[in-house]
Amino acid sequence: MKNTDIIANDWNAGSDRYFAENASEAIIDKIASDPMWAFPEEMRVLLRAAFPDFRGKRVLVPSSGDNAAVFAFHLLGARVTSADIAERQLHNAGKIADARGWSIDFVRDDSMKLARIESGAYDLVYTSNGVHVWIGDLPAMYRNFYRALKPGGQYVMFEVHPFNRPLTQDKDDLFRIASAKPYEATGPHFDIPNYHWRVQDLFNAMAGAGFSIHKLIEFHSQTGCHDCWWYRDAREAEADGNRLFDPTRNPFAALPQWIGFWAEKEGRE
Repeated sequence: MKNTDIIANDWNAGSDRYFAENASEAIIDKIASDPMWAFPEEMRVLLRAAFPDFRGKRVLVPSSGDNAAVFAFHLLGARVTSADIAERQLHNAGKIADARGWSIDFVRDDSMKLARIESGAYDLVYTSNGVHVWIGDLPAMYRNFYRALKPGGQYVMFEVHPFNRPLTQDKDDLFRIASAKPYEATGPHFDIPNYHWRVQDLFNAMAGAGFSIHKLIEFHSQTGCHDCWWYRDAREAEADGNRLFDPTRNPFAALPQWIGFWAEKEGRE
């Protein structure tokens, strides 16, 4: 069985539970009341720099996962296509969209191929955290992101910072850092294949596809955000006094949890 089939099957099997935890009615209500809440503050700045106004823009969100970004872009006025390799993920996201009366295109597609995605059609391709760990061929994915964009189109992403991948918590002391693997060991790892790409792998795949990279940012998870990193949600963080965000208590917090890129397809229409 191909790695992509293994990954898709695993996501299909766990999709209902995943959506119950990551796209609850309370979370969707929060996005509906404040679409930009779906993005960390640093990513909001990057997105606003790329597009001060999303109204009428065509946005593609490959490997769309919980679809928080998909719903947010729709509510900001964009025409959005949500693409994912797992049918059940799209089914669950589609149920939310239908219940809310949101018009979104859902397409089953592999982010490394995007065979059902039109070339030169999109103003923005956006990927959220947790996408790259499932991608075995970064250059192929970025070539197809580039192909899908209009000339002058933008690519924006945020992702788990690769510096976190070689590290783990000490089994006897959760506040002590231990080594999990060399930074250069990119994978695949585990029974459900995971890939732990380095910063250079991300940069070189983008540049190799033809993107002009405008900005790279590295930043920390913050309290009250959609992605709490240390906790399942903001409620759990508040109950714990947000102590895991404090690097004097938790050495992992001294590292940047997130990395973001803003790039452009060269040329103008």
